[in-house]
Amino acid sequence: MLFDTLVRVDAEGRGHPQLAVAWQADRSYKRWQFWLRPGVHFSDGTALTAVTVVTALSGRAEWKARVDGELVVIESEASRQGLLAELALARNAVERRGATGELIGTGPFLIKSFVAGKSLELAANDGSWGGRPFVDGVQIEFGKTLREQMVELQLEKVDLIEVGAEQIGKVESEGRKAQVSLPMELVAVVGGAGKAKELEALSLAVDRKSIQSVLLRGGSEAAGGVLPEWVSGTGVLFPIQVDLQRARSALRAGRPGAAVPTRPLTLSCDAGDGLGRLLADRVALNAREVGLSVQVVSSGNADLHLERISLGSGDPGVALGEVGRAVGVKVAAGLSAPGEIYLAERKLMDDGGVVPLFHLPLASLAGDRVKSLSAGKLGSWPIDEAWLETGP
Repeated sequence: MLFDTLVRVDAEGRGHPQLAVAWQADRSYKRWQFWLRPGVHFSDGTALTAVTVVTALSGRAEWKARVDGELVVIESEASRQGLLAELALARNAVERRGATGELIGTGPFLIKSFVAGKSLELAANDGSWGGRPFVDGVQIEFGKTLREQMVELQLEKVDLIEVGAEQIGKVESEGRKAQVSLPMELVAVVGGAGKAKELEALSLAVDRKSIQSVLLRGGSEAAGGVLPEWVSGTGVLFPIQVDLQRARSALRAGRPGAAVPTRPLTLSCDAGDGLGRLLADRVALNAREVGLSVQVVSSGNADLHLERISLGSGDPGVALGEVGRAVGVKVAAGLSAPGEIYLAERKLMDDGGVVPLFHLPLASLAGDRVKSLSAGKLGSWPIDEAWLETGP
């Protein structure tokens, strides 16, 4: 709502113009050039130029951006067929710093006020290149339970709420239709590369199907691999079946006749993530069935971490790269063939000590007053296209 990227990429991988209206790559996909949309201004009135775009995109390890006349040129040593999907990531949005250090964008809204952890108030950007939004502003409140949100939605005190994956079924059982994206978030246990035996045993011990049915109420996909099936097409190659005997054998691997390790491992999760705590507790419970002691802690240094990682893209190579960034493992650029994707997933899981558990969608629920709001398959909320019905 605040910033724009050079391009937008849909769930089918097609590129669409944003700040760039056209682009072209050479045969090697190592050099790309972009033609910028004319007449675009930041919300403070500063004109968008090739220089401001290159400044915003500089400092990336993946590529080098430079100005060529009025064009933006991006070059890399490796082939980057998925560059459009990379540029469409939120972290590659074009922004600039204002006189007092504040971030300024070209999006349909601008920041009016912000209270960390509590609220964010946005005002319509009258000079937005895409046209002024229909609504004058957006007030966003953080930290409210689903019950609080639902009550306020029914009383028309709010118009749009975020719905957790585990809450989708409950919301729809009450006769309301949530807008649900494709699975766009990975839930995984991450332990680094030094705990291969313990992580293998843990993966074999976790009853993903049971957790999916009971805790997540069907609002997710059980995951054996890093990427969901709709992204990679190879998800079936990563088993999710419980195998307690193999789990116990994994713990004793290389130590014939030895007892299962008894030193408890600590598993941390975000203190403010209620669902994450429930999932961590169930993982610890399953681990005990194979003799692996796991203690769940809220924060601090821990052996294992329950992570919720945004995939960010439907492009398999780019999504793998985002997971790699989150766990500190470098993923090769230019991956596209199914075989390459499978091997890269396996290597990422091994090198990063990643045990995938679930893929979650993003979901929202709009009130009756909200019109023309259709959440994207990748989870976007095009609020600038929505309007409110205020009459009787």
